[in-house]
Amino acid sequence: MRAPSLRWRLVLLAAITIAVTLGVAGLALVLIFERHIEQRVEQELDIKLTELLGAFALDGNQPKLSHMLSDPRYEQPLSGAYWQVSTDLAPVLQSRSLWDQSLALRSPGGRRAYEIAWPNDVTLYVIDRQVTLENAGDLRRFRLAVGLDHADVDALRASFIGDVVNALGVIGTVLLIGAWLQIHLGLRPLAQLRQRLAVMHAGRSDRLDGVFPSEVAPLAEDLNALLDRQRDMLRKARERAGSLAHGLKTPLTILQGEARRLDERGIGDAANTLRDQVRRMRAHVERELARARSHGSAAPGGLHTKAHKSVGKLMDLVRRMPRSDELVFINNLPIGLLMQIDPDDFGEVIGNLLDNARKYARGNVVVSAQLRDGFATLGVDDDGPGIPAHLRQRLVQRGEQANEDAEGSGLGLAIARDLLGDYGVDLTIADSPSGGCRIQFSLPGGIEAGWPQVSVPLRVASAVTMAAKIRTKM
Repeated sequence: MRAPSLRWRLVLLAAITIAVTLGVAGLALVLIFERHIEQRVEQELDIKLTELLGAFALDGNQPKLSHMLSDPRYEQPLSGAYWQVSTDLAPVLQSRSLWDQSLALRSPGGRRAYEIAWPNDVTLYVIDRQVTLENAGDLRRFRLAVGLDHADVDALRASFIGDVVNALGVIGTVLLIGAWLQIHLGLRPLAQLRQRLAVMHAGRSDRLDGVFPSEVAPLAEDLNALLDRQRDMLRKARERAGSLAHGLKTPLTILQGEARRLDERGIGDAANTLRDQVRRMRAHVERELARARSHGSAAPGGLHTKAHKSVGKLMDLVRRMPRSDELVFINNLPIGLLMQIDPDDFGEVIGNLLDNARKYARGNVVVSAQLRDGFATLGVDDDGPGIPAHLRQRLVQRGEQANEDAEGSGLGLAIARDLLGDYGVDLTIADSPSGGCRIQFSLPGGIEAGWPQVSVPLRVASAVTMAAKIRTKM
């Protein structure tokens, strides 16, 4: 299961942090706004109560207002602004706005505003104060109260919350964009490191080159050190494989000579047994040494092969082998073709395939390639008798041959298959358009920078082949 992207994980954490922070900030702002609004309402109520106290008086034994109060809402029924004068028994004076209602005051009153219930689920802010008036030596106590509808405060709060949400939304968007840019720029060195690794995988470099921040530089240095160590280990492994091959060559030659001497003494059965075991040992050693020399998937980055040049050199070598003077070898690979494989491994594979084609071809051997989607499919064609479909899978096994009378030990295709298997690549056998056999495989590859981006189809160019034959016979 693939782990989630580090970039999106950081963006998600930033988004959650920003959302929580802005949510707490918005809640705090709303609470602060409500507290200030309530203080402002309380101040207004205190002013209205002071005005009511200044207008309240006794006319004989009857309470009255000496003048009209300034707020016109007092004259409008259920307008939201109310005043009331009451005794312990009941209200004695009240504003027209109260209509047939009365303020249900708390007991005792105080100097702070408080809330009371009002019909239709309305809440009122109320402040009241007790006063004592003297009339003809008689002291009378009254409770004066003013109230304001809470709906105005609710409307202001709702409007403020809407403004806060809009403002915090804009702020949150800006912060999220800033966080994304910060994360993107902060992780850019990792993206550069990934690009350098891609360059290595593409075979265009064998080291992590570039200048990295101090946090990433140790990783790049460790990777370069690991690549150097792996390269050195592979070099030593090849040297040991060469030493092993040289060390086994002499004992096997001696055993081969012993088989001949047994033949001379007339001990043919023992000689044949010894010769067969020597052949098996030689085949086993050759195959295992070929695998030991292979870089395969353990090859360090940056390894690639100039396929056209390498195949040309191998063809020159194969032309010196038996029957080669009867054949035409044609290198149809694009000039500048690069294939992502160790040059020695590529030489081992193509050498075996060319040698196999040399044994069975009647007139020509053609190496060609097709480029598609970043891969190069390379094929070796011969115009020999071909290989029946039911034998193709068996021929890539150890020591198998289509023709038991043919020269060699039958290891060529098996060795090529093993080497390509180390790269995760399959070797396939198919029919050639020339009537013989085609052996092909695919590897990452493309045209080297600076060369024309040409694509040569995987086919035998009959005109080229015929011209090459004519030149050879001349």
